[in-house]
Amino acid sequence: MRYDVIGKLGEGNRGEVYKVKLEDGRIAALKWAKNYNIDKEWEILKFLDGNYAPKPIFRGKRYFIMEYIKGEPLKDLETSKYYLLLKEALNGAYYLDKKGVFHKQLGRYYHIFLTENGVKFIDFERAVFSENPRNFLQLIGYYLQRDNNFDKNDIKMIIEEYKKDKIKGLNLAREKIDEIINQKI
Repeated sequence: MRYDVIGKLGEGNRGEVYKVKLEDGRIAALKWAKNYNIDKEWEILKFLDGNYAPKPIFRGKRYFIMEYIKGEPLKDLETSKYYLLLKEALNGAYYLDKKGVFHKQLGRYYHIFLTENGVKFIDFERAVFSENPRNFLQLIGYYLQRDNNFDKNDIKMIIEEYKKDKIKGLNLAREKIDEIINQKI
């Protein structure tokens, strides 16, 4: 597949990500692996097929091309948008849990984006297929437990409910976020 590099989007210890223009004119992201095998990440992206993750496009030997995620990261959002994105991110975390994919790094604000098509998670290089993924609980721990707007007893109730009945736990968390949004507006 032919592409032209537009610019570098980011770099980590294990890889680099570039914004590219494909031969058909689409803008995409290219992830090049410095020192890791991209097989697992590629398989997870193929499995998710664009649901809460970048849609995979093409795979080379040490790189792959995927949908370019254009949007705002969680860390850059003002209060009401932040809580709306967080609420939708819980839906995405539940979806990943249901599909058996554990992202492992959703506690990083820059891995969660609000796009015109909804929430997208990026950077699945450390993700794994799992019989017991904990994406939803990870989000609760990183964002709700550390947020003074949430009552600690409510958080405990959400966690206990999610462990018993994931849908009820998800709905309870969404209700509590709605309460915060209504208080903030």
